[in-house]
Amino acid sequence: MKISFCISKTKIVVIATVIILASFVILGSADGAIPGSESDPIVTLSFVEKKIDQIKYYIDSAMEGLKNEVMKYSGSMEEYQALIDKKDAEIQALKNKVDSALTFKVVEMKKGQVLLAGEGSEIIIRSGKATAVYGKNGGLSDITAAKDLQNGEAIVSNHMLIASREDGRGVKAEGDVFLIIKGGYTLK
Repeated sequence: MKISFCISKTKIVVIATVIILASFVILGSADGAIPGSESDPIVTLSFVEKKIDQIKYYIDSAMEGLKNEVMKYSGSMEEYQALIDKKDAEIQALKNKVDSALTFKVVEMKKGQVLLAGEGSEIIIRSGKATAVYGKNGGLSDITAAKDLQNGEAIVSNHMLIASREDGRGVKAEGDVFLIIKGGYTLK
């Protein structure tokens, strides 16, 4: 049995036109909702302003939190800076102490003044007349003459003197005296 279909060109054109129109309708509705409908609402100015206010609030809250964190650390920074300043002052004091221990300083004394030497200080009388001052545990060591100086004993110029302890031993000026000293001392 043979079935034959007789389709004319007009029928083919009509069917093709229906298919094309149907596909336009189907594809047209598939691309999205109708503007202004529930699925594609129109955006109003009040809606945009509300969203902007929400974003501003969020940013302000985040900034406040960051500000609080920074303030928490800024107090710590001030404490650290104070500690650094204190340590710098200690370092400078130690540097001065080391410098005075490593270099000779020129000291001018007037008649009657007494220089009390620090422990390990080295003294050389360059000009003028001076006498030894005895400490609680002894006097100055005259290294050049290889002897210990007694209280009131005249000191020879250009002799190296060493104070082994900081116990009140030193030099008394009997006139204007210039000396050089390496190490700590107190001038009275």
